[in-house]
Amino acid sequence: MRLSGITCLILVQLFVSAVLAGTPRPDMVIFLSDDHTWRDSSVYGSPDIKTPNMDRLAARGMTFNNAFVASPSCAPSRAALLTGLYPANNGAEPNHFRPRAEIKKLPAYLQELGYEVVSFGKVGHYKQTPEYGFDIARHFRYHEDIAIPKAIEWLQQRDSDRPLCLFVGTNWPHVPWPEEIGDIDPAALQVPPHHVDTPVTREWRAKYMAAIQTMDRELGQVYDVARQKLGDDVFFLHTSDHGAQWPFGKWNLYDEGIRTPLIVSWPEQIKPGVRTDAMASWIDILPTLIDVAGGTPPDSIDGRSLLPVLKGETTTHREVIFTTHSGDGDNNVYPMRAARTLDGWKYIRNLHPEFRFTSHVTNARAKNSYWDSWVQKAITHPQARQKVRRYLERPDEELYQVNTDPYEQQNRVDEPEQAERLRMLRQQVDDWLEETGDQKNVYGRPQRIAAEDKPNVIMVFIDDMGWSDLSCFQGAAVKTEYIDRLAAEGIRFTNFYVNSPICSPSRVALTTGQYPQRWRINSYLAQRKKNRERGLAQWLEPKAPVLARELKHAGYATGHFGKWHMGGQRDVGEAPLITRYGFDQSLTNFEGLGPRVLPLKDAYDGKPPQKHDLGSANLGHGPIRWEDRSVVTAAFVKDALNFIDQAEATGQPFYLNLWPDDVHSPFFPPEVVRDATDGSKRALYYAVLKAMDQQLGALFDRIRNDVKLKNNTLILIASDNGPEIGAGLANPLRGAKTWLYEGGVRSPLIVWGPSLINPKAAGTTNNTSVLSALDLNRSLYSLTGTELPLGVQLDGEDLADTLLGKEKQSRQAPLFWRRPPDRPGTREEPNPDLAARAGKWKFYMNYDQTGIQLYDLEQDISETRNQAAQHPDLVKRLQQAVYEWNSSLPADAGDPNWRPKKKPAKTGKEKAAN
Repeated sequence: MRLSGITCLILVQLFVSAVLAGTPRPDMVIFLSDDHTWRDSSVYGSPDIKTPNMDRLAARGMTFNNAFVASPSCAPSRAALLTGLYPANNGAEPNHFRPRAEIKKLPAYLQELGYEVVSFGKVGHYKQTPEYGFDIARHFRYHEDIAIPKAIEWLQQRDSDRPLCLFVGTNWPHVPWPEEIGDIDPAALQVPPHHVDTPVTREWRAKYMAAIQTMDRELGQVYDVARQKLGDDVFFLHTSDHGAQWPFGKWNLYDEGIRTPLIVSWPEQIKPGVRTDAMASWIDILPTLIDVAGGTPPDSIDGRSLLPVLKGETTTHREVIFTTHSGDGDNNVYPMRAARTLDGWKYIRNLHPEFRFTSHVTNARAKNSYWDSWVQKAITHPQARQKVRRYLERPDEELYQVNTDPYEQQNRVDEPEQAERLRMLRQQVDDWLEETGDQKNVYGRPQRIAAEDKPNVIMVFIDDMGWSDLSCFQGAAVKTEYIDRLAAEGIRFTNFYVNSPICSPSRVALTTGQYPQRWRINSYLAQRKKNRERGLAQWLEPKAPVLARELKHAGYATGHFGKWHMGGQRDVGEAPLITRYGFDQSLTNFEGLGPRVLPLKDAYDGKPPQKHDLGSANLGHGPIRWEDRSVVTAAFVKDALNFIDQAEATGQPFYLNLWPDDVHSPFFPPEVVRDATDGSKRALYYAVLKAMDQQLGALFDRIRNDVKLKNNTLILIASDNGPEIGAGLANPLRGAKTWLYEGGVRSPLIVWGPSLINPKAAGTTNNTSVLSALDLNRSLYSLTGTELPLGVQLDGEDLADTLLGKEKQSRQAPLFWRRPPDRPGTREEPNPDLAARAGKWKFYMNYDQTGIQLYDLEQDISETRNQAAQHPDLVKRLQQAVYEWNSSLPADAGDPNWRPKKKPAKTGKEKAAN
């Protein structure tokens, strides 16, 4: 009689079940810690921390001296454990990636052997955990620290005869580390030799040690309950997914990143208190558990069972450990591969040494402030500088003897006597890459190491300064000596324009190289309700093209110090931080989020200074310090100078925004300057201008007095729009701040760079070239050799040669403006709705095609003679161009046809919920 395929399968399953019924299948508990460097425990010889429960487990079982993860970041490491496959084979190569869905996972293997397979806490990578097929998966979200007590509660209440494999994953000692450190003394800790010893480092190491104590305590709790509930013969395994979030640890293939604690207890099967030098990998845990459960590990995986080592049948396991790292989002794009041999040799291949090694440590500096202390110390200490740069810049190959050089400090790749060893290790890595089908992909967008000749750039964007206020632009009220000195050594441009006559949109244009209307920012950003009523966005979209972001990816250190006003003001507290836009560091005022300097208005009249923050102090999102309004610019300059020093310490060119809140009202100059005025608005304005010039002088002197910086730094100075009426002056221009006439949008521009500009142009004035902030943005890409953002059309034109005095070209396309929707002008003098400059002509009109004006700026810079009637063809052409430009952009409340978007009607359920 022939049996059907289904019948045969059923019989096989019955046979397997019968065999298993007579096979002892131990309960198994696997306790995973998170980001724990193996040497930071008393089991592995730490002088700083006692881990009594790890010690207790080690005393009852076997401790592996040479256990390694497959990859030093969470998701690929855990995927390797739960598939038994190297990351290139399972598909989870960079962090946050998943193994391919069709791959058989660990729970399925054990479930076929009759096990209930349960997970509490971080076992897979957070929300990926249930996808692995556990019978139960609970409390796996980020630092869901109730996972351990919930696992214990569940185990105590469990009532089942099925054998159990319980995974318990603690989040400790993953960051954030606890603030309470108990009796740990930071001063007594031993800072590893490859770290920079600072007081802040010691404070953070103490927090890290406190996190390890929490982990160890949880380990002991689970271990005790497991033995009470499951019996003293339970198979218990403890390990960690990789090293801690310290430089040279997590995300690195040094032993600090890939070597892990591994302790296994199984009474009557594993001798107590033994240590082994056998080399084990996390891919070996899956086949080991199958073997312990009485199954046969599959040949199709990369892992091999450790059971012979555990039972003392052999003292060796692997001759070579292979490890891989690809990246962790855009925070860390640095693919590398490594081989670690039994006799202690480590070979690391950095696939792209032209990339800068970055990580959450360097990019999330506010959350890892010890890194700032390292960089700060590197300014004056050569050894600290060497350690910082070693972390950031890697050679293409590294070779270490870990047994004699445990912190991998001496790269021996160039030693002639290591040539044969190096050849063999290279070949082993090549073979492994081929065997696993490793495509050596780059995941994410890297930051590159910039060439040494890249110019530094400082963009000084003064607030509400008139076209003729600087004494180098014929201003007569005060002498702006520091700015004048740059102008005398650089180039002055008299036909430079900003792209809006008011703060926020003007800054958006300079930042993005696109008309600000594209991002629905056409007036100053204020309270959220007022923004909505005017048809404005609440903040600049982070997806906008930002010059600083592109420069950062090109290897620049990027800093913003000063007024931001592109989100995070008044009651808009959920706007992105400035660092979200590609800046490494920032310090702003009440018009942005992140670290802030908020002003105190002191009139020196005997009354207490008044706070002037417009609600910013209530928004959080960064440390705040209060300074006298008269020295806020000096505060920005101070931090900017430190930023320059840090950029030199890390070996990077820098891009620096220095955007003072001066000379915007309210006007509070220093007391000594204020006393010399008559107290009028205009006099106070010029007193602030004079003080600002002096405070900026510290920055300018730092550059001019350093030969290296002087020869490779470009400084640009401009104003974001025209002057406030009654304060500064734009003579002989018509209009002021908020107006589309020349006085509102024409700005002084000074370009300084002694070794960058044409020597023949130094000290000259360019009265012919017409250019704008859009063009500054576009030109800086060329001047720095930075690639343009992909898939983006910038509105600026490349006028780099004009800025450097090598040419006197103007932009070819017309410039367009739209008035702020809340600035219609007055009945006596309405503000035009739209404007354009094309060549020598300035054109104006309203949305309804009325109010046509045309001025020849070469003959009539004050815009007093409307020539529209004399040039109907030109008017028609510009009218069409302005109309088409404006129609291509989102409308705002200034347009009579604009209507606010209606909020979607609430559903019945939503109404009931309310």
